[in-house]
Amino acid sequence: MPIGEEKRAALTRWTREKLLPYLAVFLLLVLCTILGKGLLDTRKQVRDQEARLEAQRATIAQLQKEPEEDSGLIHEGKPVITGDTIREQFSDLGELVAIEYIYTNADQYENQNQVTVFKWEVDVPFTAKSFLLSYDGRIKAGVALSNVQVNINDNAHTITVTLPPAEITSHEIFEDNIRVFNEKDGIFNRITVENYADFIGGQKTVMEQRAIDLGLLTSADKNAQTVLRSLLSSLPGMEDYRLTITTRR
Repeated sequence: MPIGEEKRAALTRWTREKLLPYLAVFLLLVLCTILGKGLLDTRKQVRDQEARLEAQRATIAQLQKEPEEDSGLIHEGKPVITGDTIREQFSDLGELVAIEYIYTNADQYENQNQVTVFKWEVDVPFTAKSFLLSYDGRIKAGVALSNVQVNINDNAHTITVTLPPAEITSHEIFEDNIRVFNEKDGIFNRITVENYADFIGGQKTVMEQRAIDLGLLTSADKNAQTVLRSLLSSLPGMEDYRLTITTRR
């Protein structure tokens, strides 16, 4: 091999042995620098995004706390409460059934023919008849909303609703549950269908009075006031008024 070629070969070997490791280290450092810068940039972008999101959250929270300001001359007015507004709430109801009274009762029917002798009432023999009747019924009491009075004082911010007194609105005896016991006919005075009907009609009056004595109408007045207060309190604008509901006596 010529001497010149041997020198070039020796130089090449020296370059590979001496310079290549340094070159590899240099390239590795350059690569690490580039990757590190990219990682730092990425972390910075993440921190910037988090900061922007936090700022948006703070802005939204502040807007939720602060009352919405009027942004123009035209805006929605506050609801106005009038007597007609309140009466419209009652128009669809017509009559408010405030309470139901369900009962079971039993009573004795007795009858005997009589004649008048010298202004005295004398029982006729063999004409006594009787039976025991057991039955279930239901009485409903309510308020006629068509007779409600409404008084609004805008200066004092008060609304007074006066209801008519509660009254019995219906009374039914359940015919399927009527039971008859101890029927006794008189020889000359037999039990008739009219006797049953008249007795049941009289029992309705008795049970209505008993329900009233037990406080049926008083409870109906209170329940009606409670129901209507809940209904009216939900009207827009009612929060600006003091609502009073009473019952007319």
